[in-house]
Amino acid sequence: MVSKNEHLNRSQCPVALGLDVVGDHWTLLIVRDLLIMGKHEYRELLESDEGISSNILTDRLNKLQEQDLVSWINHPESKRRKLYYLTDKGKDLIHILIALVRWSAKHRADEIVIPADKLQNMQQSPRQFVDSTLGRLAQWETTFGIVAT
Repeated sequence: MVSKNEHLNRSQCPVALGLDVVGDHWTLLIVRDLLIMGKHEYRELLESDEGISSNILTDRLNKLQEQDLVSWINHPESKRRKLYYLTDKGKDLIHILIALVRWSAKHRADEIVIPADKLQNMQQSPRQFVDSTLGRLAQWETTFGIVAT
């Protein structure tokens, strides 16, 4: 990710400022995994199909935490492990993900693959998809005692 101050002297454009936070190759994929794929452990994020390296994953998770998009709690089975989750600010990125999925479905339909267990959710209206996805996250957060941020 670009430093927070990168566009300070160049532009106050909302697109440029947003890209400072989520504009690298890996950030939205990590958000996707936390939001849609149900991954919450470092190991699970590392095993994503895109093959992120451990040093990049660590760097992006740290930057997402600095931007208050991701937080973590100790894993209930081991204090050496963490469970990562999206803050409310991070969850708001669902709208960007929906837009990217819809764009890809329109312009790269012959290349996309959506896991069968996610396809039904993706075929809902955007509002239904948002509600069902955030509902699943709320259940997960309740299970682990996470209070909305």
